[in-house]
Amino acid sequence: MLSQRIILNFILIILISVYAFLINQISANIGVMPIDTFAFFDSGFSILKNKIPIRDFWAFTGLVVDYLQALFFWIFGENWNSYVYHACFVNIFASLSFYFFLQKLKLSKIYSFLYTISFATLCYPVSGTPFAYIHSYVFSLLSIFCLCIAIKEKNLFFWFLLPILSFFGFFSMQTPSIFIIFIVIIFSIYFFINEKNLKILKTFLLSGIVSFIFIIFYLLASKTPLENFLYQYFLFPLSIGGERLASEPGAYVSLLNQLNFNRFFGDFKFLHIFYLPLIFITIRLFYKDSKNNLKKINLIIIFAVFAFLFNQLITANQIFIFSLIPIVASILHLNLKEFKSKNILIILILLMIFFSTTKFHYRYNIDRKFHDLENVDKNQAVDSVKIDNKMKNLKWVTPYSISNYNDPQKEIDFLKQSIGILQSDKRNKVLITHYNFLSLILDEDLNLLNRWYLWENDTHPTETHKYFPIYKKMVNKNLKKNNIEVIYLLGQKDEILFNNVKNYFTKKCFNSKTIVKNRFSYHEIVNCKKK
Repeated sequence: MLSQRIILNFILIILISVYAFLINQISANIGVMPIDTFAFFDSGFSILKNKIPIRDFWAFTGLVVDYLQALFFWIFGENWNSYVYHACFVNIFASLSFYFFLQKLKLSKIYSFLYTISFATLCYPVSGTPFAYIHSYVFSLLSIFCLCIAIKEKNLFFWFLLPILSFFGFFSMQTPSIFIIFIVIIFSIYFFINEKNLKILKTFLLSGIVSFIFIIFYLLASKTPLENFLYQYFLFPLSIGGERLASEPGAYVSLLNQLNFNRFFGDFKFLHIFYLPLIFITIRLFYKDSKNNLKKINLIIIFAVFAFLFNQLITANQIFIFSLIPIVASILHLNLKEFKSKNILIILILLMIFFSTTKFHYRYNIDRKFHDLENVDKNQAVDSVKIDNKMKNLKWVTPYSISNYNDPQKEIDFLKQSIGILQSDKRNKVLITHYNFLSLILDEDLNLLNRWYLWENDTHPTETHKYFPIYKKMVNKNLKKNNIEVIYLLGQKDEILFNNVKNYFTKKCFNSKTIVKNRFSYHEIVNCKKK
């Protein structure tokens, strides 16, 4: 009997792993949104060229994502498929963690499997490719799972693992991880006060200290200036978040504009179908003489979901938290077991999970809404091997393929022309673009200045921002260090203009030439003429 359970568990784990891999791979290969899809492509490749995020280019998010991507390039080769494998493996890791979490809570294997398949469909495939918010979201979820099990079982391993998962979440992206870290600290303090278990407390603190020492060691070993680290990873993101929370006029997203019925309930209605009953049941549990840990687990999940919802409202991204639906539904399922509810309620939950999973799978994984491809005809996509063999399996179509080029093939032709020009220029150069896969294609360090180039102080400080001198100082230091002779600009029409970029540079003069009007140009650094 025991062996049958082990075999069944093994089969389910294999099925979850294969499904989580394939569903993400399918999604990832359907079209691209350059600014998001390639955000960690060349930055991961740059690490293999001995360039360090924060030290050598502005990176206010995604340290963990960059280094993981460098690892995947190193193991699986420097190509598009390695990039996709990264997100696929994170989807597998997150899905299996959710499955084991449900097993720890004594949900049956079959039910755990069904909820996990829904989770795997709605977790990383909404993006398909590495994305800092989703990495942070995944590690934050794992922190929540870990906290619940640590409290339930008082297991030293889970208490040691908890700060490490939180650490990985924060250094993937500051939010939503910082909100989850706050929840972890509050519930941990409550646990320590009630349990008075010094051994667990010491284990928890030791793990936190180890994580802190690791980041200090990283800064020293990589010779990253503390000033760069503080401004890029703390002060600049705080300035962005502060503007959004205060709903200042220049903020890219205003919290006040997001706090409305349609946004909070309309966009997340399938989540609230399970979330609101869970809140109601949790209140009832406090009036029931229950000696299990279900009340604590409910509270942790309720606060975590609220934190994820709040974070989603203050970000400028498409919704990426639909995988909370099977999580909350599974916890509601456990509560209904506690109240010995009728099986018809469980059946209704599973039917709703099937419906919502199918709906969001088609809208986000197939129609690719997350990358603004929902209204783009994917049938016109062109095989990206036409750009280079390293891009094999990607079907190239972008939101701009039709609007700017009328044909994805024309965008590919434009990119091939650009690649040829860059390849023929043997000078030390900087490429400023959102097509951040060209360094790898050319197998050349194109000296990234920044991961993204938006001009409203949302991705890096521009002239109106108080930290612009810090950014400018770093840019000029790295130009000198790398003996840069020419700067190339490549983008959509009027996307990246030299009039915006030239203010980055101190005491530099340029000989500029337009290659494709408003899209592709180069700017040689020349000696300034004395007046």
